Amino acid sequence: MNLKQSLTTLLIGLSAASGNLVAESTVHTDRYTLHAVAPRADQAAPMNAIINVSMGKDVLTVGDAVREILKGSGYRWSSKRDNDKLLDTLPLPAIVREMGPITLSDALKTVAGESWELRTDHLNRIVWFEINPKHQSPR
Repeated sequence: MNLKQSLTTLLIGLSAASGNLVAESTVHTDRYTLHAVAPRADQAAPMNAIINVSMGKDVLTVGDAVREILKGSGYRWSSKRDNDKLLDTLPLPAIVREMGPITLSDALKTVAGESWELRTDHLNRIVWFEINPKHQSPR
């Protein structure tokens, strides 16, 4: 085998190998378009989904806003804790009625405010809030 034939064989082998790599992780949806065969990042981790929020006039409290933001996310708010009950009744600041693009988790943190820390149980898809220790009231 001469050098030219060896190089040709090598290039064909490399092309075939790279074609297999592309074929395993992508799919043709039409003649010139390839799509990855994997979930998008926001599908794999819904709390990182980018959303736009525009709340109606019927959303009056932080609790109403949290429930509105979570609609369609697959997550629910467990507001059974005493701290969450306080957060549920706080008035919603007008400045946060419209947000985005913003991640779902950042929208929840923004609505709750800096005195609250978002907690997430991804297994059961539950969110809740705890008072940030820096903002805890002395008793």
